[in-house]
Amino acid sequence: MIFRLIAGLCLLAVFSVQADPVSGILTNGNTGQPLGNAWVSAQGLFNRTQTAADGSFTLDLPATPSGITLVGAAKGFYSASIGTGSPASGLNLSLTPSPQTDNLAYSLLAPDNCASFCHTEQLAQWQDTPMAKAGLNTWVHDIYDGSGTPGGMGGFVYVRDSVHASVNQNSECASCHQPQYWLENPDTALLNPPGIPPSGVAHGVSCEICHKIADIDESRINFPGLHPDSVTVTRPPSGRQVQYGVLRDVSFNIPGTMEPSYQPQLVAEVCGACHQDKNDIHDNGQFDGITSEPTYSEWASSPYGDPASPQYQTCVDCHMPAVNGGRVCQAITPPARDPDAVRSHQILGTTPEYLENAVELTLDSRIVNGELIVDVDIYNHATGHHVPSGVTIRNMILLVEAWDADQGSPDQPFTYTGNQQVHELGGVGDPAQGYYAGLPGKLFAKINHDANGNGPTFFTDATGITLDNRIPALSHDLSQYRFQVPPTVSQVQVRARLIYRRSFRFLLDAKAWQEDGHGAPLEDIAAPYFGHLMEERVQQLQNAAGTAASIPSLGRNALLALALLLLATGMAFRWRTHR
Repeated sequence: MIFRLIAGLCLLAVFSVQADPVSGILTNGNTGQPLGNAWVSAQGLFNRTQTAADGSFTLDLPATPSGITLVGAAKGFYSASIGTGSPASGLNLSLTPSPQTDNLAYSLLAPDNCASFCHTEQLAQWQDTPMAKAGLNTWVHDIYDGSGTPGGMGGFVYVRDSVHASVNQNSECASCHQPQYWLENPDTALLNPPGIPPSGVAHGVSCEICHKIADIDESRINFPGLHPDSVTVTRPPSGRQVQYGVLRDVSFNIPGTMEPSYQPQLVAEVCGACHQDKNDIHDNGQFDGITSEPTYSEWASSPYGDPASPQYQTCVDCHMPAVNGGRVCQAITPPARDPDAVRSHQILGTTPEYLENAVELTLDSRIVNGELIVDVDIYNHATGHHVPSGVTIRNMILLVEAWDADQGSPDQPFTYTGNQQVHELGGVGDPAQGYYAGLPGKLFAKINHDANGNGPTFFTDATGITLDNRIPALSHDLSQYRFQVPPTVSQVQVRARLIYRRSFRFLLDAKAWQEDGHGAPLEDIAAPYFGHLMEERVQQLQNAAGTAASIPSLGRNALLALALLLLATGMAFRWRTHR
C-alpha cells in the first residue's frame, strides 16, 4: 500500500509541473539574417535546442513568470543572452560576429592573467602539465638541434641530418611546441633554445593559444600546428576581447575583458591541429608526405569519432575529465550547470593511469604433446586511437615467458619453439638491461623508411612505412607462442607482460637520455621493466605428462620396493578370492 501511495505522489508531482513553450528567432546582429543550426540554452535548467534553418526555435520550459536567462550561441559569433519568463513568444536573440580577422598588434596574455580574476583552478590544473612545458621539452630540442641535453647531438638531429634542413630549417617544430613564439614570429620561428627562453616559449600551449582558435579547416588538418593554411587564429581588435569555448550557456560578457564565443571544434579538431600532421615533404604548399602524427585521424575513423555512434567520445571526454562542482570561475557564482560540462585543464596522456587502463591482455595456455602453446590477445578496448600513438618513436613490447613453476624461475626459461619474436627495435643486447630483441614476444610500432629504403628514419625524412602494427581502437591483436616442456616438469608457469616505451632503445642510447623530456625519471632505462608495465598476466598449468613421467625419479631401490608391494598385494587378493 505504501509503495502505491509513493508512486501516486510521484506521478502527481510530474504532472503538476507544466511545461510552457518559449519561442523566437536567432539573428545575425550585423545583417539581420536568421542563424540556423545555432544553439539556444535556458541557463541553469539544462534545457537547450538548435534553431531551424530559418533561425526559429521553441524550447519547452517550466512555467515561470520571470527569471529565465536564454543564451544564444553559434560558431563565429559572440554569445548573447536575454531575460524572459515562460510562456513567451516572439523573442529575438541577436548575435554579433566574433573577430573575422587576426589583429597582429594584439599581445597574447600570460596564463597568470587568466587566473588573476577568475580561472585560478584552471591555471593550477594546467601549469605542471606537458602542455605547459611543451616549449621546454628537452627531447624535442635534442631531436631538432641537439641542444636539450648533454648527449643531444647523438642520434638524429634535424638541422644536421635532415634532407629538408637546408630548405625548411624550422621544420614547423615551434608551431606546436612553442605556438605563441610561432605566432609572434611567423617567418623566422626556429625552435628557441631552452636556456633563457622568451616568455612566449615558456608559456607552452597556453590559455590564449587554444582559446583564440576561431576555426580549423578539417580538410587540411594534416598541416602541422598553427599553420595558417589550416588554422584560423583571430586575435581581437583593440578594445574588445574574445575567448572561444565549448560552453553554450555563457552569458558573462564584459567588453575588453571577457566576451565568449562558441567554438565546438575545441573538443577534438583543435587537438588535431598538433596531433595530426604530415612530414616535411612539400609540393606547392601541399603536405603530401607520410603522416607523422596520426592520432586525430585514428580517432576520427573509429566509432569514437562518429557522432552518430553510441560509443562517441571526444578528446576532451578522455583527456580532460569532468571536474566536480561544475565551477568555471572562482570569482563569481556561476549558473547551475551540468558538472560534466566543466572539464579539468590538467590535460594528460601517457601517465600510469592512462597506460594501465589503455588495453586488456588475456592469456590462453595449454600443453599439447609436450609443447606449451600460449595465445595472447591484446584488446584496445579503452583508447580512442591506436596504441601506441603519438610520434613514431613511441612503442610497446609484449614479452611472453614460460618456466618450471616448482624448480625454476623466469631466468631459466623453457626452450622457445615458436617464430614470433621481438623486433630488433626492442633493443639488441642483454635482456637483463632491457634489450629485448629476439625474445618471445612482439614489438608494436610504426616504422618509417627514407627515400633509400633505410629505416627506421625520423618522421621528417620518411617517404614510406616499413611496418605499422599498432592496435586500432576497439581492435584485437592475436599472437601465438610455443615452448618445449621438459617431461620431468609437472607445474608450468606462464607470464605475459606488455611494456610501454617512450623511445626506441637505439635512439635513447644514442642520446644518453636519463630523464623524459620534462625532467622526470625515465622508466625506459629502469629495472625491472625498462619501460612502463601496462599489463601483466600469469597462469599456472598442470603438466599431466610431467606428473606421470616423474615416477622414475624415485630411484631403483624405491621402484623395486614398490613393485614387490604391488606383487604381494595382487597375490593376497587372488588368494582371498579363490578361498
